[in-house]
Amino acid sequence: MNGSPRATLLTLTPVLALAALLPLAAAGPASAAAPAAPADPAAPADLAALGGLIDRTVAEQLRRDRIPGAAVAVVSGEEVLLRGYGVADTAAGTPVDPERTGFYLGSLAKLFTARAAAQLVTEGRLDPAADVNGYLPPANRIPDTYPGRPVTTDHLLTHTAGFDSDLVGLNSATPEGIPTLAQSLAAHRPARVRPPGTLVAYDNYGAALAGLVVERVAGRPYAEQVRASVLEPLGMTRTSFEQPHPAALAPARGYRPDGSDGWTEEHGQYGPWTPSGPGGITTAADMARWLRDQLTPDPAARLTQTTHYRQDPRLPGMGWAYEGWTRDGRTGWFKDGDLPGFHGNLLLLPEQHLGVYVVYNGDGTEGTAGWDGKELIRAIVDTLPGGTGGTGSDPGTGDDPGRYGGTYLAARVSRDSMMRTEELFGTVTVTAEAAGLRTEGLALDPRHPVQHWLPLGDGRYRERDGQARIAFRDGVLTASDTPSTAYRRLAWRRQPGPRLAVLGAALAVLLGTAVAVPATALTRRLRRRPAHPLPARAARAAAALTGLLAAGFLLSLLALVSDGNAMMEAVPLGSPLALAPTWWGAAAPPAALAVTAGAAAGWLRGWWRLPGRIAMTAVALAAAVFTALLADYHLIAGPLGALLG
Repeated sequence: MNGSPRATLLTLTPVLALAALLPLAAAGPASAAAPAAPADPAAPADLAALGGLIDRTVAEQLRRDRIPGAAVAVVSGEEVLLRGYGVADTAAGTPVDPERTGFYLGSLAKLFTARAAAQLVTEGRLDPAADVNGYLPPANRIPDTYPGRPVTTDHLLTHTAGFDSDLVGLNSATPEGIPTLAQSLAAHRPARVRPPGTLVAYDNYGAALAGLVVERVAGRPYAEQVRASVLEPLGMTRTSFEQPHPAALAPARGYRPDGSDGWTEEHGQYGPWTPSGPGGITTAADMARWLRDQLTPDPAARLTQTTHYRQDPRLPGMGWAYEGWTRDGRTGWFKDGDLPGFHGNLLLLPEQHLGVYVVYNGDGTEGTAGWDGKELIRAIVDTLPGGTGGTGSDPGTGDDPGRYGGTYLAARVSRDSMMRTEELFGTVTVTAEAAGLRTEGLALDPRHPVQHWLPLGDGRYRERDGQARIAFRDGVLTASDTPSTAYRRLAWRRQPGPRLAVLGAALAVLLGTAVAVPATALTRRLRRRPAHPLPARAARAAAALTGLLAAGFLLSLLALVSDGNAMMEAVPLGSPLALAPTWWGAAAPPAALAVTAGAAAGWLRGWWRLPGRIAMTAVALAAAVFTALLADYHLIAGPLGALLG
């Protein structure tokens, strides 16, 4: 996740929104062909034929996944193909123009950060192997958590710096009043959780810090440096990292599907960490200029397209911001970028002199837009002549799949923020089966979360019905489709199953108490039984209140996770939808303390019969377990949460 906005319901009715798209669908995609030199006779792709494939694929994606619009740029040799589809603004019905419609870059901004840093390296002004503290102001210097293991620019640009991850509340719905990059990085500095260079874990903070290094070495703000050193030389006049943007660069609006065949506009594409994602905008035509430049790289571009780190030497690794990519026997460089309502994908195949950029201004049903771009890129690559089909080696023998079974967690998952809850719901399960391995939660396609893998030997596996590869080494799972994040096998005490079972049991007791206490009190009154002493009644009331607090927490959590698209907007914005569970959680510790005190007093003073005292003890235990789990996952707001967490 690279950012997020606060959702506002569209005023346009779903019928009008769909009607605005119908004329465009009937007329076909808007297109523009950039002036080009005669085609290179060795160019690998027939752009005329590719145009038809792209038209059909994108039109079906927009229809099937309820996405308002898209833009595509393909560079093959000296030829350029540009396409625009659907609308940039559903209310106004503005069609997507690949030359003029701006789309938010999301994490594709990291490519520009890497390029700017690489230029400083080639000029001899920045040492990528030096301690970055030598380039940073005092407020942004990194603590010496691992003596003798400083963080370098190379670590920042390969996601191996070893920082924890926390994006809660970092983004903004508007471009005004945003703190400076240096101010925000100082205020939101995460802990160092592993020595640098030991594990790849996708890191927005590290990329933003690399942008600050660029800013300090260049002696001018990041946006100015990128504009002067990267954008202007390439003629990318409709790309900007300034916030607010120049008035002439009005970006498309981003959307997610609503519940009535329409769209909800999303917000939160702005923020201070511009070098890692929020704020930057571009057009398909400008990205074609970027692709052409990257396919005929100068020394700085070649530096970004060099493998600087591999989690497993048998699989693709990391360039600077780029991820290694392979398909049909071809190798290249890939990057994607996501912000609420915007999802872009970019691929370079230098040997084929082919570059592809595709972007959507909608999340798609079930968050499918991010995968749709990858699906289109794969379809384009599969048309190229001379591919191997990617079947690779024949299945191997002698490897025991059972030794790799277990639960794995992406190394990027937070340890010190409420985003740690991803540990409960976002793990990867690996299970041995007759022909090899079965994984769930590793697939990029949200519609097909289960994958099956055939052994290649020595801890390597290839996808049974695809071309992906995975490899295991020292308890770490590495996947060819996601070289920017490794997966660590969880010890039994950290696996989500037992923790969710304990949490479920505690919630069941507390929710039952919220119903049982008023019911028994009413029954006692109807039967005209003597009332318990006031302190006893207060203790039971505290138990019932704790149950109601648990119910409020559960409902607010379900509201947050029930719509992944809305959650992607809410968390970086720090909106009430995202923070509500922590507000309910803030009341849990005092409530648990009150229930525990009441249960203890009940035993000492004999307020209830034995079953009643046992029941109150069970409620106190459930409240304590509930509070402990909330604290462990940083779901208690305020100073008390900071203390307990």
